[in-house]
Amino acid sequence: MSSLISILVGLLNGVLDLVLLPWSIWRWLQLPELKERMSALTLAGQSVDFLYMMLALLIIVCVAGYFNRRFLRGTVLTLEVFNRRVGQTASWFVLMLMLQQVLIIVVGQVFRGNELYFAPFGMDLAAEELQWLSGQLKFYNTLLIALASAYTFIEGGHVRVDLVYGNLRRRTKHWVDLVGSLLFMLPLSMLLWWFAWPLATNSMFSQRPMNIFSDKASWRGFKWESSGTAEFTWVWAFKAMILVFAALLFLQAVAFLLRNLWALLEPDAEVESHPVDPFDAVSSPDAAGVAAVLPADAMTTAGPSESADTTPRERQQPDHLPMTAPPSQAND
Repeated sequence: MSSLISILVGLLNGVLDLVLLPWSIWRWLQLPELKERMSALTLAGQSVDFLYMMLALLIIVCVAGYFNRRFLRGTVLTLEVFNRRVGQTASWFVLMLMLQQVLIIVVGQVFRGNELYFAPFGMDLAAEELQWLSGQLKFYNTLLIALASAYTFIEGGHVRVDLVYGNLRRRTKHWVDLVGSLLFMLPLSMLLWWFAWPLATNSMFSQRPMNIFSDKASWRGFKWESSGTAEFTWVWAFKAMILVFAALLFLQAVAFLLRNLWALLEPDAEVESHPVDPFDAVSSPDAAGVAAVLPADAMTTAGPSESADTTPRERQQPDHLPMTAPPSQAND
């Protein structure tokens, strides 16, 4: 009973912190020294108050969406459009990775060089050893995984072993997805953030080493941890991307929770758990709410919408064309 009371008190404090957030930010900016501001920031990122504030915000959004379906649809589509664009932008790192790998092979194997030097018109734009560039390929992979995993989840592209889910009814699937996002996806993304925060801050800041249980911080400056070898040395960047991955995954967990809540509240809309991109198919069940977050011309370039039970991947062509009278008969 005492634990339940402490959780309720924490959620109430989280609501209060949300209301006072602008005031708290203003007070933080008014701290006289950079050391005090950064020490407060490093503690706030893994604090219990921050956790309760995020949970309170999630509850407020769910309650508001329950009573206002337009707000619910707009929130879902806004979060998904954001993660889609981030993931689609990150996919260009695949092209960069391939081109850089080809350059490394050509310079190293064909010309027997150990350095890539690029200086058009006398401007030194690149002068790195091949070993450093080879290590940079790992960072491209890190960027792709961290930035595009949420987008892949939207598209239903992650590997899954399905033993029961595929045989369930649509409404039961939405219940499974909703409960799964509450019990697994949301907690795991928050847990990943909690563990990654001290790991990332210790690598970027010169401070007293922090762990997940630290309640004090002593920030002394920036240090940007590096490996000290000839390979790609941005160790701090790898660790910082774990935080980005956790944040995007948390946003997608919220969007997935709200999407399944939307599907349960509006069963006639036949909302899909993993929709296609509204830019590519405005005839999906999501098309009714796309206008809230997309430009108006994006809804008019793909033609009229179809029925809710016709998915964009299964569009049917008309079986026959309307008959028209020959010109001679029309003149008669």
